Amino acid sequence: MPWLKYGVDADNLLVAIEDVDSGSTNLLCPYCRGALTAKKGRIKDHHFAHTNQTCREVQQRNNRDIPTLPLYDHFNIFLTGKELEHLQKLWRRYGCNNRKISRSNVLQAFLREELLEYNDFMGLGGGYQFTKLGKIPVGALSLMLFNSVQESLLLEKLEELEEEANQAYDTNSPLTNQCLSDLRIYRASLQRILLNNLYYLELVADGQTFYKIGVTRRPIEERVVEVEQDLRLHFGVPVSVKVLGTWAHRGNVEKYFKYRYAHFNFPIGSLTEYYKFDDKSDAVSVLRDLRRMEIKGLSQRERAILEGKPSLVEQAIEADIQAQKRSHSIRVGMQRAAQWGAHVGRPAGEETNEAFLAKPSSMRVVEALEQKLSLRQAAEYARVSVNTVRKVKAFLEERS
Repeated sequence: MPWLKYGVDADNLLVAIEDVDSGSTNLLCPYCRGALTAKKGRIKDHHFAHTNQTCREVQQRNNRDIPTLPLYDHFNIFLTGKELEHLQKLWRRYGCNNRKISRSNVLQAFLREELLEYNDFMGLGGGYQFTKLGKIPVGALSLMLFNSVQESLLLEKLEELEEEANQAYDTNSPLTNQCLSDLRIYRASLQRILLNNLYYLELVADGQTFYKIGVTRRPIEERVVEVEQDLRLHFGVPVSVKVLGTWAHRGNVEKYFKYRYAHFNFPIGSLTEYYKFDDKSDAVSVLRDLRRMEIKGLSQRERAILEGKPSLVEQAIEADIQAQKRSHSIRVGMQRAAQWGAHVGRPAGEETNEAFLAKPSSMRVVEALEQKLSLRQAAEYARVSVNTVRKVKAFLEERS
């Protein structure tokens, strides 16, 4: 059963499970609008459950269909426990020493998920080696390279969901609501990591030096005060806190950092985001790994998500709805005018197809169709209604 991480409030805005208390909520399921209860225990991942019966849209989904961010909180690349264990053995024996891997040691799942690749020039006669993606399950990929791998997958998933929603709406599919809800949830998840800034602290308390990784949307100074208060309660002595770095819009990195450096984890009571290095060179290496990350540059699409703007398909649907409303108003006005004996409709002499196609708006539609845009995308591109796009398309087909 997949976990539902978002509910919808009275204003039709998505609310994350992290932002509500455990128990009954006033939120509704994004798919069926059923009531939701927040489940925030200590064993299972925090999630929303239907207060009554789970809806079909959620119940019949499998884990790979959930609109979750690629490589955000799961790094096994869909491998089973045994497959992951085998991959880790290959890394320890071959990967970390840059030695070639023979075909007999390669599982089909590693090739299917593109975790290993064949290199003709490796050793004598060639052999298999780890890809960048393949280094993630074993925690061997640097933070800088992790960003480059994940960001391309994040964009691919976004484009895939947008296309599915577009196609569902264009064809009036019964899955339209599900596809649109998937897209909205995914964009909300993207917005969440873009809003968060990564920070890394060095702390000294009771003669010990340790470090903290975390994310925040607030000024780092406010977060430092809270960290200092938490640690003073535990140690009972003043705590020295030094900010070693902050990285804007890098909320995607925190969980991979924890996965990559799990063997350095230093729990302090119930606080789990702390790390301690017995060897000073390890502390230097980890900080270097963080500082090698490039500054996050936001694309136009990411800025729109960050600002909470609707997706292109949502904009096209809204434009279509408004066009339908205008069309309805015009029809009502024409009916009233006819009742009053006034002339309605176009002036005498109908517009020819060629004259229609020669209009600037029609020419923009033709340009959009030549770019293979969908009906909704073409309507947005040309700033016309979907019906106008259909009309232009029909005239073009008649001409050919």
